[in-house]
Amino acid sequence: MAFLNAGQRLWETQLAQGTGLCLGLDSHGPDAEHERLYAEFALDGGRERFQNLVLEARKQGFVAGDDPSRTSRTSTYLAGVSGYLTTVIEAAWENGIRVFKPNIAFFERFAPFGDFVLARLCRRIEQLAVGQKTRSFVILDAKRGDISSTQEPYYAAYLSSGNDTVIPGLPGQFGFDAMTVTTWMGEDVLTPALPYLQRGKGVVAVTRSSNPSGTTLQDLRVGANPDAALSDKQRPFAVSDGILEEMESALGYPPTAQEVMLFQTTAFCRKHGLVQEGVSPVFSVVGATRPMNRAFRILRPDGIALVPGFGAQGGAFDNIMALAIPDGPMRGHLGILSSSRAHLYPWRKEFGGSGDPKTLRSDVERAIVQFRADEKAAYARASIEFPFE
Repeated sequence: MAFLNAGQRLWETQLAQGTGLCLGLDSHGPDAEHERLYAEFALDGGRERFQNLVLEARKQGFVAGDDPSRTSRTSTYLAGVSGYLTTVIEAAWENGIRVFKPNIAFFERFAPFGDFVLARLCRRIEQLAVGQKTRSFVILDAKRGDISSTQEPYYAAYLSSGNDTVIPGLPGQFGFDAMTVTTWMGEDVLTPALPYLQRGKGVVAVTRSSNPSGTTLQDLRVGANPDAALSDKQRPFAVSDGILEEMESALGYPPTAQEVMLFQTTAFCRKHGLVQEGVSPVFSVVGATRPMNRAFRILRPDGIALVPGFGAQGGAFDNIMALAIPDGPMRGHLGILSSSRAHLYPWRKEFGGSGDPKTLRSDVERAIVQFRADEKAAYARASIEFPFE
């Protein structure tokens, strides 16, 4: 490969920021409380910009209705969300954070205006990185997963950069460094990502999520099914007794569904020569809300974990220390440690803040300082060298 793969780029970015923290950008709402909150961050220029956008959209028939009061509320809300998230990004950047993860759902809710808000946030992060001649790493949490012909447009939409052409005359608008995918439909989801992976982009396969009901299927013990009625095209992808026996020998117990997914992800990366210097550009989601064993490191020795669940979901560092890479240049690396609400709304008293959004910037700083301290203390408790010093 002529490019550093996504795993290597991520590691360099995390070394620069001195923590595994990934700050989620999820604009909660739109209840009355959030409408009031975001209105405080709707600067006049932003409000006017979005008002013009909303009015033009109504004129073109993209938005039903022409009630002026609705137009004002919509434009104020959009400007407020944009202003609030930009403030969080800038405050986090001032405190060294370079890894961010917006969730597409919170922007799709804005209908035709969501892409506009999201693109503005991407541009701001890019401006900050270019201005300081440093790296950033932005992951889109999209959880897309479909057959190859449908999956490829998702990658084109979100992983394409300004030098790429998405449709005639239109370059990539977002340029995300990686995006989350669900691989329930098999490696057909990953195959169309190969051109992007081979030039430095990444994908993140949702494997063991942090939500409680994820256990229903993800933690099931699995067995080969010789009675499955498979077509000739399907048969090569069936999990055999031999694969399960190999996994059980490595793990010391029969594997679960999510562990089979880890194994198959590693096999896909190696089959396509994606691993560079022991690092894969295909990451795997494993949540921080339950204690982990060494299964991830055994089954994905060259893999990086995206670890959601910190902050509001109650994930703990002590749950995930088994993820630490045991040796090599990334020794001690745990993964991408994602926190959204606790760092996005740190001024709230439930997250140790002042209770006043006017202290947003200082509370972002406090939350980041506390995260770094807790992270370092967890390494010490596990007798693992802290990799960011």
